[in-house]
Amino acid sequence: MSKILLIAPYSFGYTQYIYEAIAKYDSVSAEIIYLDVPTFSYKNFFHHLQNVISKIFFGKNLKKTFVANRIKNQIQVLGKQDLIFIIRPDALDNTTLTFLKNATQKLDAYYWDSTRRFPRMAKIIPFFDTIYSYDKEDVARYDLKFLTNYIFHSEVKSPKTKYQFFNISTVDYRLPLLEKTTEYISSKGWTHRIFVYNRSPIETKHVKLLTTQKNVKESLQLMAACDIVVEIQREEQTGLSFRAFEAMGLEKKLITTNKDIVNYDFYHPQNILVLDLEDIQIPDDFVTSPYLSVDEKILSKYRLENWVKPVFKIASARCFF
Repeated sequence: MSKILLIAPYSFGYTQYIYEAIAKYDSVSAEIIYLDVPTFSYKNFFHHLQNVISKIFFGKNLKKTFVANRIKNQIQVLGKQDLIFIIRPDALDNTTLTFLKNATQKLDAYYWDSTRRFPRMAKIIPFFDTIYSYDKEDVARYDLKFLTNYIFHSEVKSPKTKYQFFNISTVDYRLPLLEKTTEYISSKGWTHRIFVYNRSPIETKHVKLLTTQKNVKESLQLMAACDIVVEIQREEQTGLSFRAFEAMGLEKKLITTNKDIVNYDFYHPQNILVLDLEDIQIPDDFVTSPYLSVDEKILSKYRLENWVKPVFKIASARCFF
């Protein structure tokens, strides 16, 4: 039996689906360790002050030390692995990566972001046997293995459509662009539920502010009630975010600023519109025309149950779905 350990951020529940997909195989003993659950918390003000001093004078972060020690303790219980697969390994220091390298036969990683956003990812490449990335620029520059994100949901009850456009994202530099797009959508008289999350209240003009995060399942239920998913892509990445795969899995149209999406095999202009933020134009017929179903042969390779097989080398194993 192959022992596989997944180390990853919780990410609203996205990574839990990978663990569940590989744990279904009777030839695999799977475990998952989250980078951010349980979360680190300061015991008191002086504990917080200790961390500030430690970072300034000794270059050590108590939060990172807490995570590293938790991972090491859990691996000592689990024993040596056949494969440790890390998502966002740049969150770990070199000492921890070295420990993990010695705790497994094979150490692989999946870069969910580009090295242009997180430069440390380029520095830690030598630690790994295989690195997967959904960013084509990084794949070409660093000789990584290309891997898209995946369709992780199997069934979501689709209610009667209540609104036309949907988005949910975290507040960052893209907020003015999302506000501009939402203003255009409102000017056309189209209905929408466009949300941004921020822990503390801020002023928004056209989008609705959430101060409580939605998990993956809650977001999917909201998405299932729309016709079109809106996405403002980060400028520092070329890879497709989960929005493209969530929309495809739910058979929803997608409006995105990611120009590279036209090069994927599931692209069709009736379903996907590339948005120019300098000159926002959303044709009426794009909004009113029906969704064109994607061929199942194309869909199947992006479904998580098939996505895990080549990545975790368990294609020949018997599983129970």
